[in-house]
Amino acid sequence: MSELRSTLDELAGIDLAELSAEALLDLTAELVTASNRIAAAMTTVVRAADKREAYQRDGAVSMKAWLRGSCRMAPELATAAVSTGRRLELLPETSAAFAAGEISAAHARVITKEMTPRRLAKAADAGIDLAETDAILADLARETAPHETARGVKAWVAGVDPDGTLDDAADTRRRFTMATGLDGRVHLRGELDAAGGEYLHTALGALMNGDRPAGDLRSHAERQGEALVALARGALDAGGLPTVRGERPHVRVTIDLMALCAERGAAGFSGGSLGWAGPINPETARRLACDAGVSRIITGPSGLPLDSGREQRAPSAGIRRAVEVRDEHCVFAGCDALPEWCDFHHVVHWAHGGPTNCDNGALLCERHHTAVHEGGFGIQRDPGTDRWHTYRPDGSEILSRAGP
Repeated sequence: MSELRSTLDELAGIDLAELSAEALLDLTAELVTASNRIAAAMTTVVRAADKREAYQRDGAVSMKAWLRGSCRMAPELATAAVSTGRRLELLPETSAAFAAGEISAAHARVITKEMTPRRLAKAADAGIDLAETDAILADLARETAPHETARGVKAWVAGVDPDGTLDDAADTRRRFTMATGLDGRVHLRGELDAAGGEYLHTALGALMNGDRPAGDLRSHAERQGEALVALARGALDAGGLPTVRGERPHVRVTIDLMALCAERGAAGFSGGSLGWAGPINPETARRLACDAGVSRIITGPSGLPLDSGREQRAPSAGIRRAVEVRDEHCVFAGCDALPEWCDFHHVVHWAHGGPTNCDNGALLCERHHTAVHEGGFGIQRDPGTDRWHTYRPDGSEILSRAGP
């Protein structure tokens, strides 16, 4: 192990800037193979420790529990390491390919995951040679990516255990979790059955295809993430969701009035806060307040609420409709996002004295609404016309956008 550590130290000291493109690619390939071999060695050691119940030394109830507690390994990775090690003992060809670094831990997992004792017994009863199957799947893993290998394994399962595939199809468990990170971002994690995943994929695809402005350089993952948010916003705006404690579900933003009314970038003001996700920048709160119902809450010196005023809606349905007719789509330079994907933006925010009317209103898609508030971009309409101008944070104009 000391030699391995020395090699890793030597690797960390390489000046990658001095390597040619060819050398970088060669090094990458070597590291992938080495990483596979280390993963295989770890799986073998985990299996040995599991068989000897070495985890009891530290009071753990299982090898999975020890990996999670002592190595801070994610639960699904701990499960995969233990299960893969157990089943690889029955698949020497796959195990050898893994040990040689020819296949990855993901390949080994998709093969061993389907090799349950019941299926192996069914294969034996049907006269299927496990050694031959092992060799075929190992070769398949050497030549294909893990998801393609998984298709080959599923084809084998369908032939050996058709009832088992029905059991898999009947597993409609769906899991989804959301957690806020230390950086204020929200992290998503989950899994769906095939039908549930197809529903979500189809809905997101429809939203993505309907919101692709010319020159859009967002990645597929970025567009899919925005489509997921749009799906949630559409459900909230439509008003068809169940009521929560007697009222329509809504996003709650709390911010001090002085912070809300302060100019962009003003020092000495704390940000706002979302009901679940937590703290946000004051400018984010102003953006969300552009097109929202606003309630005044007066608090005492201790911060406890003393009085709550009546909610005021901005803008009215009539004003919104008139702005949609005038602008037709997002007014940010080069964007043609449709009105249904746009927010009502106050050119002069109502917290700074700007009125909620057509002259002070503009359609901005969420992406460009964020760019104007948090990004410092600006928009301005020529009085009495439908021509909008977009300005960079430094005040220079991008280009003018003529109205319909």
